[in-house]
This record gives sequence, structure tokens and C-alpha cells, in this order.
Amino acid sequence: MSHARMFYPQIDYRSHPAFRNIEAKTCYDDAEVNQRIAQIDAAIEAFEHDKRPDAILPDEFNRGPGIYLSDLEDYLRRTSRSPRMSDWFSRAFVTTRHELVEEAHVANWRIEGISGETDGTTARRVTKALDHDGVYICSLEPDTLVKLRAICAPHMQGLREKAKSGGTERVVHTFERYSKVGMVLDQFFRRQGILDGLKGYVGSNVSFAGFSLEYSYAGQKWWRGLYSDVGLPESKTTYMHYDYGGRDPKAIIALSDIGEENGPTGFVKGSHKVERSKFLHTMIKSLDYAFQPDPTLPYKTVYYRDRFAKAEYRREFLEQPTAFHGCSHFGEDILDDTPLSRDLLSKEVKLTRNQGNCIVFDGNYGIHRGGLVRSGERFVFQIIFSIAPPLSLSQWVIRRSRGLAVRMLGKGN
Repeated sequence: MSHARMFYPQIDYRSHPAFRNIEAKTCYDDAEVNQRIAQIDAAIEAFEHDKRPDAILPDEFNRGPGIYLSDLEDYLRRTSRSPRMSDWFSRAFVTTRHELVEEAHVANWRIEGISGETDGTTARRVTKALDHDGVYICSLEPDTLVKLRAICAPHMQGLREKAKSGGTERVVHTFERYSKVGMVLDQFFRRQGILDGLKGYVGSNVSFAGFSLEYSYAGQKWWRGLYSDVGLPESKTTYMHYDYGGRDPKAIIALSDIGEENGPTGFVKGSHKVERSKFLHTMIKSLDYAFQPDPTLPYKTVYYRDRFAKAEYRREFLEQPTAFHGCSHFGEDILDDTPLSRDLLSKEVKLTRNQGNCIVFDGNYGIHRGGLVRSGERFVFQIIFSIAPPLSLSQWVIRRSRGLAVRMLGKGN
């Protein structure tokens, strides 16, 4: 691509063993698409540089970068030979526009500045690690881990029982934010400087928003055998991905003792900083999200990427503009022992018993994975933090008072 930044990582799907023998004809002019993408990215960059009131930001976005988004969408719809493809693009542009506006809000808050100071040596260490690597790893205090395991023991057993009748699907229990478990986690994030560290990384206020307990175990098939029809085993980078709609930071906390075979969470250090097209990064995730199966084709697989499991969908993929040849969950598409594979694997850090049991990271722009259990089992909390606008002084005082009350309540349970 000569005039626009690409999606990262770049994969040559036309030479990939699962795609190279598929006959696909595109009706799009790649040079024209690339030029329009470059215009969108330039408009977004200029838009996020200036401060504006939150209330008018969406309308101003539509009068700025939104014009170029509409221009590209109109071109794709006019040029497409397939109503199915045209409708798919329209759905993807709706979510892309929404996500880019939300990111513009965050950029706006960052310009406005943080309410209050980021306190403490630990908080600064968290911010520094996130800035540099995109990830921060630490450990629960032993008594906190024991307490969490005791509280969650009935839920863990319930998930094991659910897994017996649930086949191969992922097994999750969602907790109330202010449950006893939530209170313990909230206090941990505050003691460890994680909330303040995230605030320093994001450039705006961050709060602990919600969490669930996930059970993974050997025998699950949702991540296995995508390209078995062309004789490819699971790649060494299987399930590497970006989160959809993942502006908000996240964390994984391991309740079980996790080694290499128990599906440790992995993060590719520095991947959050690799230059890429902001539009394509969002658009390709939106294409994944907006995908709808063709009702004339049977849905047979338990695999989580059904869009890539069928030859018919692979042809549809190749017929898109070359710039759209990407996927938010791309790990299986990377061939082993290639420079890209070696580079990603060499930079991957994993949450194992030797590293720690809490990993905080940028799941939007950072490459990560987890839950690929080859033996034993894995219990982890999946945690989402919420980015919010900077608080006024009065709001900050009220929030802090509520936080103190919540912590006192937690001590009584």
C-alpha cells in the first residue's frame, strides 16, 4: 500500500495455503481505496489534535472525518457486485464510525487532562510498563489469592459441572460488580496502584467496571482445526488477536496455578505501539463483528472463526479490497517459522506461575491470547476497566467519598 498505512500484522492471504487455490475476482480499485483510507486517517489525526466540547464532538466528527468515511462507503457500495457484500460493508461502517467517535472522545479527554495526580511509585511503574510494553504483570498477595479461591470455590465447581454438559463451548460466570469478590478485586487494584497507573496510561479517569470468571479445560475445540481441510495444524500463534470495541483496558487474574500447558494469557510486548491505520484497525474489527453467515450454507463448525472455516467465505474475503485483507483474530493465519511468526513469539510474555497471576494490558491495540488449554484446567477472572471523562473537583470529592465507603463496607464482609 503506497498511500495509506496498513492493518497490523500484514499477511499475504493470496499466497496462504488455505486461500491460494481459490479463484476470486475483485471489482475494487485498490489504489483508489488506499487513497481514500489515507484521507480518512489524516482527517482523524487532525480531528483528535484539537479540543472540543464532548456534546458537539459527534456532529463535528461527521462533518470532518465522517465525510471521508461516507465517501469510501459510497464507493464500495456502488462498486460492489454483491448485495451481500454491500450490506456487510454498511453494517461495518456503522460500527466503525461509532468506535472512532468513542476513541475521539477519549483523545478529547486526554487533551483536557487528568483530574487529580497519579500517585505513588507503584502507579508510576504501572504507567511506565503500559506505555513501553502495553502490559503490566504483578502478583496477588498470598492472603488475597487464598480469600478469592475460598469465595469462588462453589462457582468454580459449578463451572466444572456446567462444562460436563456444555460440550466444547467456553464456560463463564459473570459476577455483580459490587459482589464480595468484586470488593476484594477493587481493593487489590487500588492497593497495587493499578487504577492510578491505568489513569496515567490512558490520560483520563479509569474505573473498575466489571468482571467474570472463565473456566477453560483440555478437550475444548473452539480454537482447533481451522485449516485442517488444507492439512495445516494449529499454528504456534493460534488465537493471537485484538479485542473488538476494546478501548477500555482489561486485566486477567489467574485463580488456578497456570503453566505452559494450561493456556496462559500471552501478550506481545510493544505491539500496541506499532504504526498502523487507525481506520483499518477499527474497520477490520468491525467487518468481523458485522459478519453474518450465509443462510444457504450450513453452520457445522464449533470453531470460533466460522467466517474463515469455509471455502465460500474465504473467497468472499479475497474479493474485498486488498486493504481489508485482515482479521482481528489472525493468529491461525500466520504460518509457522516465518519472520512474522518468529517476531511475535519472541516478544510474547505469558502469565504463568513464574511470572505472576495478574496481567493488565491494552487489549485494543495490543496483541494477546489465552485459554488454549492442552492439559489440566484454567480458572481466570476476565476484568474490564472503564475509561471516563476527567472529573470536576466536586465530582472527584464525591467519587472518593463513595470509594472510601465502599472500602469500609468491604472490610465488613
